[in-house]
Amino acid sequence: MAIFIKHLTILLCLLFSFSSIAHTIYAPNDIPLLDNRFRIDPEAEQVTFIFNHRKGYQRVVLVQPDGSKLYQQRHPESVAWVSSPTQDIVTVQKPMAGPWQAIAELDGDNRIKIISKVTLNINRLPLKLYAKEYITTHATLYSDGEIMTNPSYIEDTKLSVSLLGGANKKMALYQDDGKHYDELSFDGKLTARLYVDLLPGRYLLQISTKNDVFIRNVNKDAVVFISPIDAEVKAIETGSDEARITINIDSEELDPSSVSIDGVFKDSEDKVVSQVIMHNLDNEDTTQPMSAVYKLSHNIYTFSGKAYATTRDGREIELQLADRIFELIPPFVVPELEISEAISTALNTDESITDETEDGSVMDSLWLWLTIGITLLLIIVIAVIFAIKRKKKNQQNEDALAEELKLDELQPMPIDIKDGK
Repeated sequence: MAIFIKHLTILLCLLFSFSSIAHTIYAPNDIPLLDNRFRIDPEAEQVTFIFNHRKGYQRVVLVQPDGSKLYQQRHPESVAWVSSPTQDIVTVQKPMAGPWQAIAELDGDNRIKIISKVTLNINRLPLKLYAKEYITTHATLYSDGEIMTNPSYIEDTKLSVSLLGGANKKMALYQDDGKHYDELSFDGKLTARLYVDLLPGRYLLQISTKNDVFIRNVNKDAVVFISPIDAEVKAIETGSDEARITINIDSEELDPSSVSIDGVFKDSEDKVVSQVIMHNLDNEDTTQPMSAVYKLSHNIYTFSGKAYATTRDGREIELQLADRIFELIPPFVVPELEISEAISTALNTDESITDETEDGSVMDSLWLWLTIGITLLLIIVIAVIFAIKRKKKNQQNEDALAEELKLDELQPMPIDIKDGK
């Protein structure tokens, strides 16, 4: 038996060493080892520890609940221990119940595999999910095929739902206490209501039950798709106090006739002013977007609600619709009194402008005639001065000519002297 366990452990070591080259692989019931301490319950028949460390042989020591230690070089026949440069895999048959501890410098994703009569079964957790979807998950604890109901064993049992991988995140935590979404206390059945507040993509979900005695785990892949329903809200026209809500449905994902909407309108003070109930089955053409008009008052509003529908593969889903904020703006109306005052002011302004225009025209005419008169006077003065100067010049020319004629008379011409001889 010990030889078989050792061969099985070697096979596991080779498998996990090879898979770690590409990416971390979680078996359906692997339990992540988040620190170096863990608890083994009395029902465990076999446990396998998978320790990852940096390249190079690292000494790993296991401390049992009674304080005794297990080493790679020294351990009983019920323990199979295989080491590689980056990993140690230790399998223990009928492990001692209680708190265990690993003394080592661990690195990477370390896990525990437990073979036990106590198992955790998960149902109603599909592979395909939608963003903003609410999903109810049921987890049941079994021992030897029967549901565990012993309060002394499952007391304070908590059901948690977490994301593993790059986005480590706890999404929900519930107890088998008959409260919230749990039906009955200590019935071995736990109910978790999960809100898929995730971006579209592929995720690894870890559903685990844990108390001070034991821990069981189930890992499941989940692919999150974009929400197949979207809501739009806006005023039917400018200045209107009526809003139209339109629900767009991805008919490739959902059966349009199965869609129902349950929502509310809240005002700017976060008070509910109207409820929104819509059933696409009431529409004559279910292939068209759902639409309805609601009469409100002029204000700022927020629409929030949920959608209920059936997928094409028959799964019933519940979706949270994204909140939509919109405003109904009143039309701009000028009061009648202000209109009269505006008209009177305009008329007075026109009269003032007219009077000012007439006064301005008279002054302009006066200045025009004054300018013309001064110009004509200047022209006359210049003409008189020019005439006086011209007359004076002509008189001087005439005097010079008369003086010249007198001189000629006193002196005979040369031809006259010749004739006198």
